[in-house]
Parts: sequence; structure tokens; C-alpha cells
Amino acid sequence: MVRFVDRPYLTEKVTGKISSIKWKMACGIGMVGYHFITLSDNDKDIFDIYPAAVFKQKHFRKSDRIIIGVADSIDSARELTGNMIKECLDKCGNLDDVRGFYERFIREHL
Repeated sequence: MVRFVDRPYLTEKVTGKISSIKWKMACGIGMVGYHFITLSDNDKDIFDIYPAAVFKQKHFRKSDRIIIGVADSIDSARELTGNMIKECLDKCGNLDDVRGFYERFIREHL
């Protein structure tokens, strides 16, 4: 089942709409333009960015994914992931374990 962390990373245009976005995703209602950021399924990549349209599929909504970011466009999603990596660098001082940093973030905020 798709879940959200309690304080996901959001772009400015999404900030006031997050409750509605969560409800629409749970119901499988289509949303145009929104993109969701999750940790990647493989160990080589850090993040996956999915358009909201894939969550209309019941199979995809029922998959075990944790959403850590929501953006209003693909460009905003790319910028948001860049900001997330920068935050990791600021807090850790290096980029050796970005994935581990966000795995801990998920455990703390789920």
C-alpha cells in the first residue's frame, strides 16, 4: 500500500493541497501534472519520480511504496530532489550515504 511520510517534501504549489492529493491517490482519482518522489527500488539509484497517472492503476496503488516528496511538475520534482540531496549534504557533510539518510528519514517520519 502506498503511504506518505508525515512531513513529505513539497513544492510551493503543492503545499496547501497535500490532503486533497492524498485522498485522490487513495481513491485512484486522476491528477494531472503531479509527481511523486520515492526511494528507488534498486540500490544503484537514490530516488524514483513517478507521475500521478501511474497511481490510477490499482496494482500500483497497492504496491509497497513510501512517498517522501510531491511536486507539481517533472521539472519541480527534479529540482526538489536536488534540494533534498543538498539538505543531506548540509546535514551530513558528505554524499556517501544519501540513500541511508533518507531511509532513516522514512523510519523517523512514517
